[in-house]
Amino acid sequence: MSKIEFVSYQLVPASFNPWRKVFLEVADEIMGVLAHPELELLHFGSSSFMVAGKGIIDISVLYKPGKLAQAVTHLTQFGFVSQHSDNPFPDTRPRKDIAVMYQGEMFQVHAHVIEQGSDEHVKQKKFKAYMLENPEARLEYEAQKRQVIAQGLASQDEYGKAKAPFVKRTLSTL
Repeated sequence: MSKIEFVSYQLVPASFNPWRKVFLEVADEIMGVLAHPELELLHFGSSSFMVAGKGIIDISVLYKPGKLAQAVTHLTQFGFVSQHSDNPFPDTRPRKDIAVMYQGEMFQVHAHVIEQGSDEHVKQKKFKAYMLENPEARLEYEAQKRQVIAQGLASQDEYGKAKAPFVKRTLSTL
């Protein structure tokens, strides 16, 4: 029996929230429910490597070449909807959104539908591994996020764009 309930996504302003172990529990529950023999699932992003931030759970839904439509259909069966953004990812690399209730608390979820083994998939794995291995980098990333919020950039699109230089700079060294 699943410990999560899928509910409607709520677009909320970006905020800076402490990292909590519950993010790992929620991601594990989501991936357990979404498990499918044709897909690989990867919890990535700040909630996966102990960095404070918006508290959104990012999951990569990794499909085999040529199976994008099947991956998207799989997500829609659970209630995932198209990305809430003024500048969404392209249909060739969609993001699907949903929220889950877990132990009486709501968590926003972004499912990134990405081809397994693609450059983006490899970069996500490398970035996550680097962040888990480098506490100094995690502190620097948190400082960047705090600064973004302090500047008043509260839309998720603005927030993502403003923190992107740290991610790009880090990826360029991996």
